[in-house]
Amino acid sequence: MTRHPWKAIAIGGAVLGWIGIAALVSRRTSTPPKRVALIGDSYAVGLGPELAKLLPDFKSEGHVGTNTSQWAHHAAACGQCGDWLTAFKPDVVLVALGVNDGQTPNPANYQTIVRALHGLGARVLWIEPPAAVSAPAVRAVIASLGVQMVPALALPMAPDGLHPSSYNPWSIEIIRYVDRM
Repeated sequence: MTRHPWKAIAIGGAVLGWIGIAALVSRRTSTPPKRVALIGDSYAVGLGPELAKLLPDFKSEGHVGTNTSQWAHHAAACGQCGDWLTAFKPDVVLVALGVNDGQTPNPANYQTIVRALHGLGARVLWIEPPAAVSAPAVRAVIASLGVQMVPALALPMAPDGLHPSSYNPWSIEIIRYVDRM
């Protein structure tokens, strides 16, 4: 009779593997779902539908061409400008704003937005524009805010050079940052 100790090792390893996966799933599902909101410009318009597929309790508002001044001051061009956030009570607010501020962004607008979101009891996760987009002044203001950031990502870009060709990979990376909050 030939003994096969590798069978016991393989079976034991498989059992331990399943226990580890079950513990990970159990830990993940026992964490209460975060209420996540997204506000912003055209990046929010593109990211919203992708993030909605990945987040169970999610709402978003994006307006093509809007800037931080419009959001900070609830300008008419911005529609609701996040007025629904008070009722939604998000734990985390993703902000995709800044690229439409041009080369001279006003830090006061960014700070106004952050204060308003903190006033709702939300944590802020600011999403930098894609790495291919030249926005050094905007990146500097975002870095100065003292909030968590999703750093600029190297994404395949659409022919306009401003928007990603697909928002799916970006949304998956953003979820990684949301999960760390």
